[in-house]
Amino acid sequence: MKILAIGAHPDDIEIFMYGLVSTYKKEGNEVFTMIATDGSKGGSPKDHLLSKKREKEAIAGLKKISKPIFLNIPDGELGEDPEHRRTIKEHILKIMPDLIITHSQNDYHSDHRSLSFITSSVVSHYIPVIYCDTLMGINFNPNFYFDITEHFLLKKEAILKHETQKPQRFIDLAKLMNSYRAAQCNAAKGKYAEAYSFQPFFPFTDIRHILPLPLKLRPFHIDNQHGFL
Repeated sequence: MKILAIGAHPDDIEIFMYGLVSTYKKEGNEVFTMIATDGSKGGSPKDHLLSKKREKEAIAGLKKISKPIFLNIPDGELGEDPEHRRTIKEHILKIMPDLIITHSQNDYHSDHRSLSFITSSVVSHYIPVIYCDTLMGINFNPNFYFDITEHFLLKKEAILKHETQKPQRFIDLAKLMNSYRAAQCNAAKGKYAEAYSFQPFFPFTDIRHILPLPLKLRPFHIDNQHGFL
């Protein structure tokens, strides 16, 4: 299969989607990554030099997955120009993926929301789209959980490549988010999971056959004296 992960900024795929994308890569799928904006407002100084630094960081961060495609839309302005929609659609159609992974439409960042709306609208009912978790899971209701435990160290290494972004804070957030999502599935301590949302629509009412196996649930045990444990 062809899998396309689209992030709004140079570090988004690493923070929000790396575990799932890495899983698809390990399973032998053809993985593509795309970054919509130039990231020029994500640090100091906010200029062309910063965008070039962030481009190099993204290449290093995604090295084990794929060589990213850069659309270089101005940071913080995604969706304000009709040309952005045309550019995103054009690059998606060049790949024609079997599945797209991108941001949630309920995300905190305007670029994330815009990318989500544009992506889902330009592919219409031709390509299924799944949406990654929001920062700390706010306003997000997942229906798929994927075990990324074996990929978490790689995810951490990928995030650390983004030196201009003070990456340790995002590693701490990812550790909190991914351990919490695993805990929601009653996974053992030390497990990590990424959570995703998919809204069924015709003809993609059920896409489980193109998704990795979900995180296995640990059933509660019944104790005759104390009930569920």
